[in-house]
Amino acid sequence: MRGPYLFPVLRGQRVTALRVCDPGAGSTHFGAIALQCERHALLCYCAVRYLRHPHGSVFGLFGGKQAILPFRVSLCEAGDLADWLPITAGAHWSHHVDPALPVRGDVFAEAPQLVRNEDAAPWQLALRFPFRKEFRLSWIAEGQSLRLSRVITD
Repeated sequence: MRGPYLFPVLRGQRVTALRVCDPGAGSTHFGAIALQCERHALLCYCAVRYLRHPHGSVFGLFGGKQAILPFRVSLCEAGDLADWLPITAGAHWSHHVDPALPVRGDVFAEAPQLVRNEDAAPWQLALRFPFRKEFRLSWIAEGQSLRLSRVITD
């Protein structure tokens, strides 16, 4: 099931840096992740880890319904990203390179989109790049972390 596209200004922007915060058990598990692009940055983080009153991001759907992400997602100007990073309360941010993740130079083929596998499943954020390269950002409750996983498309 596909929901709305978010932050259409990201379409066509090139990723200039990938930053992660509090890596978890696997190389694709994080407390937070920031994709910095040419003009904007996409910041996603586990509200339950870093905020006193945690709740995810809420977006409107057609027909008055809501899509609730179990994590927070924000967009800021690329130059303002340093001002947003302290939201993780002093946790260590690092540049992360892993072939399983988007890399510097990848270009957003589309704006990020809300997706889910079935009606009862939690919403995820799909990130699509050229050459059928797609990632899904999802919430892992057991580790209170985000997981960025590559989706194989045909």
